[in-house]
Amino acid sequence: MILAIDPGSQKMGVAILDITGNLIEKKVIHNSFFEEYLKNILEKMDIHTIVSGDGTHHKDIIQRIESIIKKYEKSIPVVLVNEKYTTEMAKQWYWKENNPYGLNRFLPQGLRTIPVPVDDYVAWILGRIFLGLAKPENVKHKKNR
Repeated sequence: MILAIDPGSQKMGVAILDITGNLIEKKVIHNSFFEEYLKNILEKMDIHTIVSGDGTHHKDIIQRIESIIKKYEKSIPVVLVNEKYTTEMAKQWYWKENNPYGLNRFLPQGLRTIPVPVDDYVAWILGRIFLGLAKPENVKHKKNR
């Protein structure tokens, strides 16, 4: 299993994927609960790789991960993945899974606001990028048109 993390200053997205890229779970957690979450996951699941985005606060998260891994005497590699365009991808994935409702139905996708954080989707995408199953350059970003 792969634990993918989208680190942030106050909250982070986490996703657990199997080696084929299938999503086991994803959620957004507050940074203060990260150690507890990681300990729980390491006890319950056979995590063989931890993937982190290389954006905001990744150095702090990497230190926290390595500290916990050391306490558990596990040998789990921590890999950094480029986060470029992953937020844009996450918004697209969100709307694929959650049909817009109300007035959002009539707005073009670029004008819709997402009612929840998408950090968990970013973590899922980071895991799939690590596995070679997603490419950030495929996002329909205005710079890529």
